[in-house]
Amino acid sequence: MNKIWIILSREYITRVRKRTFLLMTLLTPFLFALLFILPILLTLGLESQKVVEVFDENKIFLDKLQLKNDKRLKYVGSKETDLEKAKQSLKKNDNYAVLYIPKFEIENPKGIQIFAEKSVSIEVESQITSQVEKTIEDIRFLKSGIDRQTLDKIKTNITIDTRKLSGEESSAGLAFAIGFGAAFLIYLSVFLYGAQVMRGVVEEKSNKIIEVIISSVKPFELLMGKILGVALVGLTQFAMWIILTFAIVSIATPFLDTKKIAEQQMEEAVGKNEKVKEQVNKQSAKVQGALGSLANVPITKIIVTFLFYFIFGYLMYSALFAAVASAVDTEMEAQQFVTPISMPLIIAFVAAQAIIRDPDGQVAFWLSIFPLTSPVVMMIRMPFEVPMWQLILSMVLLVLGFVGTAWLAGRIYRVGILSHGEKVTYKKLWNWIFYKM
Repeated sequence: MNKIWIILSREYITRVRKRTFLLMTLLTPFLFALLFILPILLTLGLESQKVVEVFDENKIFLDKLQLKNDKRLKYVGSKETDLEKAKQSLKKNDNYAVLYIPKFEIENPKGIQIFAEKSVSIEVESQITSQVEKTIEDIRFLKSGIDRQTLDKIKTNITIDTRKLSGEESSAGLAFAIGFGAAFLIYLSVFLYGAQVMRGVVEEKSNKIIEVIISSVKPFELLMGKILGVALVGLTQFAMWIILTFAIVSIATPFLDTKKIAEQQMEEAVGKNEKVKEQVNKQSAKVQGALGSLANVPITKIIVTFLFYFIFGYLMYSALFAAVASAVDTEMEAQQFVTPISMPLIIAFVAAQAIIRDPDGQVAFWLSIFPLTSPVVMMIRMPFEVPMWQLILSMVLLVLGFVGTAWLAGRIYRVGILSHGEKVTYKKLWNWIFYKM
């Protein structure tokens, strides 16, 4: 045990002192914080208002489109009497585009075009298309004697609150976000830190260092020390990411006038349409309800479960990655064995959508207790309140799975690290498991 601790300490200290570790640990929280802050900054009016010149041969669209002016688009009438002149004048003035609306029957609108010096953005094209469609609909309603306001009043939008039998608020969207986020972190960390273990074994073997080390420690002690050392590096990095990201966001948030931003968004989206305002208010209430249900989410239980599945999931896969690395001489050769090993984890992540639709179904149950898929699947299910007996069964099987894979990996590792220049096959790996030394 003392030798495992020595190897663990060496792996940990060597890796945390590397510049790449320090850079990744310090820079990644800024990227995480930027994902939170950047959308807010983009709504502060950094985008200038674009002027669209309307060349309307029907003489009925301009006034109606001008009612839809906002801080992103402004419609103005063309001063030209010819379309070609309007397109030529676009280069001279500051207008963004020319919207050409030819004469057509209102029941069969066609030939509408947007002309711009450069390609228009997808957002602008979508917004202009939507507003022209809405204008044509208004004209059709008016011709048919249907009042748009009366029609809007008939439409019904409701919000259904979901609650547990105890009366506590619940949110399927929030549960999905928490579960999927935790599962993704485990999925990513297994490949990220497992690759570090594999790379370290290959380097030591190719440099012949392993032959010197193996004379002082048992192969299994070396294997466990290396795996546990990298696991501790991963936990340290995760802890630093969480602490630094929270600190950066906490410092930056007071400088962002979120209340003003919300008011601007409401003003732009709503305008004078009370129906839209009502819908926006309902959506805001729904978001507030989801945030309120956050208090009822078993955060402590989810964090403890996450740490358990992160540690044992990583240990199990890293043992397999280390065994594969010990059998080959280069990382290129290791790739042929890594894909089959990692396939269960990939399948679990791909099956996430089906599991979210039915978190208590048969597929979700069996994948959440099978050791090679349970680290990802169980984290997806956790916010949906997994029965305790299923959670305990999954944990026990995962521990047993780690013990089994560690034994298999140790048997392969003890032979593989001393072999050089051999063509490794699955049959040879199987023989190494029962090889007597």
